[in-house]
Amino acid sequence: MKHTLTTGALLGSLLLAACATTPMPPPALVEARSALRQAEADPAVAALAPLELKKAVDALQRANTLFAEDRSSPAAIDSAAYIAGQQARTAMAAAQAKGNEAAIAGAQVERERIRADLRTAEAQRARAQTGVALAQAGMAREQAAVSAQRADSADQRSALAQAQATEAQQQTAQLQQRLSALQATPTERGLLVTLGDVLFETNQAAIKPAAQGSLRKLAEFLQVYPGRVILIEGHTDNVGTAATNEVLSRRRADAVNAMLAGMGVSGQRVTTVGYGEDYPVADNITDTNRALNRRVEIYIAENDQPIRTRR
Repeated sequence: MKHTLTTGALLGSLLLAACATTPMPPPALVEARSALRQAEADPAVAALAPLELKKAVDALQRANTLFAEDRSSPAAIDSAAYIAGQQARTAMAAAQAKGNEAAIAGAQVERERIRADLRTAEAQRARAQTGVALAQAGMAREQAAVSAQRADSADQRSALAQAQATEAQQQTAQLQQRLSALQATPTERGLLVTLGDVLFETNQAAIKPAAQGSLRKLAEFLQVYPGRVILIEGHTDNVGTAATNEVLSRRRADAVNAMLAGMGVSGQRVTTVGYGEDYPVADNITDTNRALNRRVEIYIAENDQPIRTRR
């Protein structure tokens, strides 16, 4: 809040000084100032996109400085004002996107009762996040093109920005490819990989040799992204006693951990837990539904963030 008030006071002082000592600002600068005021007036922008808002404030200050300098060309002022306006609109868009993500996360709680429906909702969310990333990359290229008109050195900055945007798209595509190979779905707790009970013999914790291929793909993914940690959860149906099911679920989670360790995944990156029959994804009335409940779920942290435990 202090930053917002200081920014508003600074903008007001600059506007008063401009009215007293300089000609009327060009339309691009007037529009940029209006865009920043609109962004600062929205509490969601300050709460959800403070870094983007700070960039917009800095960009507008540069434009105001150029306007105050007699030697600045109108083209330079317009260019700086355009960037400031774009930064302000980016801050508002980022706040709206993050607000939408929070709303989506709340709605997903109810849909978790049926795993098929959950995967459909999470796939839509992943596509929406990809669309945001592509829009941001396009904006980066647009800003680089505008910067190229300011000076000879801007050509190099433009080329660098375009290369970074291309690299970001390539990294996003590579990540999506690897997640598709794992059949991982994004959730509010991280990326989820579900291993059914076909990995194990009935009432046993030893992993079948045929199931090692799936775990090897997971190990290769973790080697590519060494900063990510994982949480392995074991689950069972309600057949048998609760105590027996809890022990079996923990043994299966530990077996998956041991297999990953043999493939080079450090134990310091892994947490295991057994929940037994406590968290079914379907009722236990039919054999099919009980089979869905007998599973091992592996949560992969997103962007090096910790994994939230079950409540």
